[in-house]
Amino acid sequence: MEALSLEQKSRDLQSYLIPLEIALRNSSVQKDGCPRLVPNPGNAAIHDYAGWASKFCQECSEPVVKQWSLTWALCQALWGQLRELEVRLDDANEYVEQLQRRKAFSHWLADTAAGRIEDEVALHLHERPIQAVFSFLTGCRISEACRLAQKCGDHRLAILLSQLVGSRQVVELNVMQLVDWRSLQVDAFIPEERLKIYALLSATPVWLSSDKRSINVCSELDWKRALAVHLWYMLPPTASIPQALQQYETAFQESEDGSRYAAYPLPAYLEEHGLRLEAIDADTSSIRERRLLPPAEAVQRPLLDPRSVTPDPLDYRLSWHLWMVLQALNYRHLSGQSQGLLHASYAEQLETVGLWQWAVFVVLHVPDAVIREASVRELLTRHCALRETPETLAKEKFLVEKLLIPAEWIYEAKAIRARRDGDHHREALYLLRARHWNQCHKLVCRHLASDAIINENYTYLRSFLDQLSRPENCVHIQGWDTAGQVYMDYISVIEMLELIRQNESSGCELEQLHTKVTFVCNRVDQIHCCSSKDRLAQSEMAKRVANILRVVLRLQHSPESDDSDLQRVPLRLLAPHIGRLPMPEDYALEELHSLTQSYLRELTMCGQ
Repeated sequence: MEALSLEQKSRDLQSYLIPLEIALRNSSVQKDGCPRLVPNPGNAAIHDYAGWASKFCQECSEPVVKQWSLTWALCQALWGQLRELEVRLDDANEYVEQLQRRKAFSHWLADTAAGRIEDEVALHLHERPIQAVFSFLTGCRISEACRLAQKCGDHRLAILLSQLVGSRQVVELNVMQLVDWRSLQVDAFIPEERLKIYALLSATPVWLSSDKRSINVCSELDWKRALAVHLWYMLPPTASIPQALQQYETAFQESEDGSRYAAYPLPAYLEEHGLRLEAIDADTSSIRERRLLPPAEAVQRPLLDPRSVTPDPLDYRLSWHLWMVLQALNYRHLSGQSQGLLHASYAEQLETVGLWQWAVFVVLHVPDAVIREASVRELLTRHCALRETPETLAKEKFLVEKLLIPAEWIYEAKAIRARRDGDHHREALYLLRARHWNQCHKLVCRHLASDAIINENYTYLRSFLDQLSRPENCVHIQGWDTAGQVYMDYISVIEMLELIRQNESSGCELEQLHTKVTFVCNRVDQIHCCSSKDRLAQSEMAKRVANILRVVLRLQHSPESDDSDLQRVPLRLLAPHIGRLPMPEDYALEELHSLTQSYLRELTMCGQ
């Protein structure tokens, strides 16, 4: 059981934004369906992260920021571009690079230990100067250790210390000295602090004295100094970093005889609680778990665990960016499940602080295309707002221009949000922009067309139908001919009639209008009505189409004579179409009465 606090997250957005911008600058977009971001090969990002972390560490007092700075400095030492290698580019080879990496790693170890060494020296300088000398040695500060030994009158020790950078013969002579003291049982009278220095000089991490005392050089050292001691004193000056790590790993792991002499590599927040060698047993289960994993993942998975840096197991800031750098260096051994957990966890963390657009950036690194697209669409659905503000527009511009997210995905997410809010107008508008022609057509015909017809707001309705009626779009719409096309032709008929009224019409224009009107007359009854409002709109269309047809036929068959009795509409052309129109009873009776009178007039004229 573990208690987690979700309220104490860092709200300093700079600690999120700047590393993410660095990751974006050092990434490339692969456009194949759903975009995928991959880190650029090389070590350029390491220097950007290290430079930012060093500067941010001076400005921010958050404890975890110091660990970020140390981590990026370590990455720079291990994989970054070293100035020494740039200077010696002509004669550089693998051996030279190995030595320069060792030198850079040594500087990093010395820098991390500097503060603790200063505290120890200040504590022991007057009462236990030999302990202060040992503290200087654990930071590879040999010159200061020599000066302190001289100042204390320990000239023989100072001479021995000055030979630490010499050949291995000095080490062998010190081993012989310790053996002689043990055989003569003289070491029983030598203080443990001094024996510890001689054990260090003889490259012996644990020395068993004649009186059965175990002189452990690493007993009071944190893990970084224990590692440094193995690199500087237990191995030859030409030894590589992997050799030092291997020897140190043997030192903190339990051997067959149950012995171990170095501190387990704990994160700083656990070291500050005083956990040392005797408190490591709690982690043996995690060691056993890692042994069941493939070797590469057994190292990378705990490395990317947030608890390796911070007591907050939900803070994935460093873990995610570190994985980006490792991928750029061609370390790709993390399993898909572990990668998915890392991406999803950091994306959720960014959502928590309000940076959902950067959460999209994070999930775009998911290797699986199906999961990647689903994750992006879920984020857009949760966060795309209907209200357009400078902030929301800037975020959408970032998604489209920087991350190459299809704009249609954003409009689709907004359409879903509008549907939730019951806003049919915006839903249709965003469905149209998202190129969902069939859904948009269905929504317009179901919720918007009737109101537009009843209120004679034809311009509004046509703003949707114009795009839906394009040949490349309407072929994807189910039932277009019996719904959207009918509304489109109805509006066209009204507009054509208005144009004819304003200008002198030709016979060709009247013929086109007659064709359109008869088409609408034959299709109005096919419009599907789901409510009384739909039936009212259908009735209004039928009534108006009947009137327009009557006007068109009158214009087509009107003789030149001004005798109003002769300006009649032929009943045989009007009645078949009027009969098909879906009208309510009052409209139908009115039309029947009009047709009956026309029929009687025709009979009277024929009788005369």
